[in-house]
Amino acid sequence: MKNEQKQSIAAELNEICKKASQYKIAKRLGISPGTISQIINHKWEMIADDMWRKLQVNLRIDFGWNTADTKNFKMLQNLMKNAQEQSISVAISHNAGAGKSHSYKYYERSMDNVVYLECKSYWTRKIYLKSLCKASGLEDKGAVDELVERFITHLRSLHKPLVIIDQLDKLNDAALDLFMDFYNDLDRYCGFLVSGVPALKKRILRGCQFDKTGYKEFYSRIGKTFIYLDDVAEKDVAMICLANGVDDQDFINHSFHLCEGDLRKIRREIDKYFLIRKRMA
Repeated sequence: MKNEQKQSIAAELNEICKKASQYKIAKRLGISPGTISQIINHKWEMIADDMWRKLQVNLRIDFGWNTADTKNFKMLQNLMKNAQEQSISVAISHNAGAGKSHSYKYYERSMDNVVYLECKSYWTRKIYLKSLCKASGLEDKGAVDELVERFITHLRSLHKPLVIIDQLDKLNDAALDLFMDFYNDLDRYCGFLVSGVPALKKRILRGCQFDKTGYKEFYSRIGKTFIYLDDVAEKDVAMICLANGVDDQDFINHSFHLCEGDLRKIRREIDKYFLIRKRMA
């Protein structure tokens, strides 16, 4: 790994350690507090490249990629700020590839007292709780009731926390039902943003229709509203390209028509663009 990349990781670690204890940061990142201390104090001689790469992934640092202030990105940043400041719950149900997760991760890195979690389809209720605790820098050992209490107690100790639960549609009903417990215990003290693909809204509405346990309560707690994003416009694609060093208008037009609203395709096209230019040089 290049020295400037290590500098970026060390700077990021130093910033997040200003927001929470090194112990909690170490728990969240799956490393030792001693390793964090060595890195932020520039004692890198014993830090292996594998550790640097692990930190890069766990800190969600994407070298060589710049965030653009697209319309949806700015809307989501404002939405999360309002949810955090007002301690309210909001839900987003929109197509994959619209930049939701990138926006959430950016906000979590930029703001204090934010917990971000990206759910997996294989998770049980206990794995979900352990993951929430780990994302909060807490011990992830114990029974379900201990994990719930530990997580809620931690959030109560923070000033206006925000919990972002991404890809919520992947959770089973037992894990999904825990949201009501969190909401009930933290109402007016903590904001929540839950997010998923359009299947999330369909699942919640279907659950309400058939009176499945917990679904009406869930729907009520998000204000019976799902927030949608705008379709990706050519202006958004241009902003992303320009932010990442591409000002070729033909490329921008081609990428916009090719992406079909999926910003991940834009990233792949930009990567290909620079790869081709490098080969031709």
